[in-house]
Amino acid sequence: MKLINIVTKVAVIVIAVFTMISCDNDFNSVGSEIIGDVNFEDKQYVAKPITYSRKLEKVQTSDLIIQQNQDGSSFHANILGLYNDPVYGESTYSVLSQALPAATSFPINFGDNPVLDSVVLNLPYFSELLTTNIDTDVNTYRLDSIYGNQPVKLSVFQSNYFLRDFDPESSDRQIYYSDDLKSFETSAIEGDGVPLFVIESYVPSAAETVLLSPDGSDEGSDPDITRSEPALRVVFEEPIRTKFEEQFLDKVGSAELSNPNNFLNYFRGIYFKIEPVVEGTGNLIYVNMRSGNITLHYTSDLEADSEDGETSEQRELVLSFTNNVINAIDRVPLPALPSGLNIEEQLTVSMQDSINGENNLYLKGGNGAYAVIDLFGRYVETDANGDFVLNENGDPIFVETPENPGNNDKTELDFIRAQDWLVNDASFRVYVNQSEVVPGAAEPERIFIFNAETGQPLIDHNNDLVNTEEPVNSRTNHLGRISRDSDGKGEFYKIRLTEYIISLINDEEIDNIKLGLSVSQNVNITTSAIGVVKNKNNTPKDKVIPTSSIISHEGTILYGNTEDVPDSKRLKLDIFYTASKNN
Repeated sequence: MKLINIVTKVAVIVIAVFTMISCDNDFNSVGSEIIGDVNFEDKQYVAKPITYSRKLEKVQTSDLIIQQNQDGSSFHANILGLYNDPVYGESTYSVLSQALPAATSFPINFGDNPVLDSVVLNLPYFSELLTTNIDTDVNTYRLDSIYGNQPVKLSVFQSNYFLRDFDPESSDRQIYYSDDLKSFETSAIEGDGVPLFVIESYVPSAAETVLLSPDGSDEGSDPDITRSEPALRVVFEEPIRTKFEEQFLDKVGSAELSNPNNFLNYFRGIYFKIEPVVEGTGNLIYVNMRSGNITLHYTSDLEADSEDGETSEQRELVLSFTNNVINAIDRVPLPALPSGLNIEEQLTVSMQDSINGENNLYLKGGNGAYAVIDLFGRYVETDANGDFVLNENGDPIFVETPENPGNNDKTELDFIRAQDWLVNDASFRVYVNQSEVVPGAAEPERIFIFNAETGQPLIDHNNDLVNTEEPVNSRTNHLGRISRDSDGKGEFYKIRLTEYIISLINDEEIDNIKLGLSVSQNVNITTSAIGVVKNKNNTPKDKVIPTSSIISHEGTILYGNTEDVPDSKRLKLDIFYTASKNN
């Protein structure tokens, strides 16, 4: 019986193996007929887009919600300080913010016989905890997103400028721009113009914040110690402390402290003003203003004596930086590039050729510039029957844009859609013009491609791998990091657009919109905001641009795609596809 079972099992195994081999042979035979060299072949098509730059006259810097994580969580970032770009010149970033107590604080009541003890401003930096000493509990931090180590002058004022929530002409949310503070800076400095405090040589410190408070209920007699992340922390001195006492404690029961709207009109905000100490030098740091506050520490009487005999208690009123927070960007460009060109002149609309393209593409964060990529938009030659006229390589022949385009005029996209291509990969390299930039750490690590009409990323961005812990290494299949040579000089960025190109070719309902190219501080950010450019009539026009470009401070110059650009450096879209040999 056992022998019969063994023979049966062996027979089953033999049959299974034979079946697998037969199937494998059938598969290979069928596959060779479909994919082999007989009927299909792999080819490459090189598209040459038209590329040029657009100067941003100003950019939206209010309500910049920055989405970082896939779960939808977000944070706000503002830039404070001075950055000197080796190509684009000096940019100074100041901040104007409203300050408001929590809604539950209204009407504000300080209790009986309040006495103001101190007023403290606290603005935490983005930082990373490195180590904690187990013996001393001392923490060591590293500041995140800080550039430069030279001092700037920081002056902080109480503002007298009212930041409204809604545009009275449209009832939409009020938008504030990077140049708005130029027009109302005098109002942003309240009253007599005396600052709340001044730091003549301000350099953000990575030291932890250490606070001492009276000994609590522990067994020791030493003061209690509270440790927190690095921050800009300032205790207001006289006469500013008295000024706050008069503005708050002496105003109990007033209409100004009765509700949030009245309060925002009464206490209009705080202005952080940056000025250079030495021209061309400074430091710049990213901060989340909404994590900062001004706290009034005060003492008021208890309603009745406590069991331990205390007759008063320590209390506080926290004014958070919230609601309207805007960045001012004051840019002073360098007079000329290494080649002798003036960037501001080169970026004027009259100097940018949107028909034939430009040699250089200028990318600068903030109120700088971005590039436009006009892909597949050129007209191609057709015969009297409307069929494409091809050259000896089987590629279309390009013609000048018709003065009066008609229904029979066809573009490069029409030609590509007419082909029976199976696109395998589509990408381009955009090369750094090393003769025009100062290579090294100042070159942006990432650039960002987007829909120039909506400011939104392309489908390839949405489907790429995300790294929220290290955004610099996120979505690198779609948006490659800068490739550097052995000397650390930036050579090129590689952008892969395979899924976008497949969708554009296969779906004729998809419009062939222009694409934008910008620097990016964080490629995970998908929100967008308003940037203002000038059209050919020198009239301002709103454009939607990525938020990640607005909050970026860096810049670069890339090669375009004209005959004057070395062929090996020209921006070209390489499309690798499979097609029938009969095609």
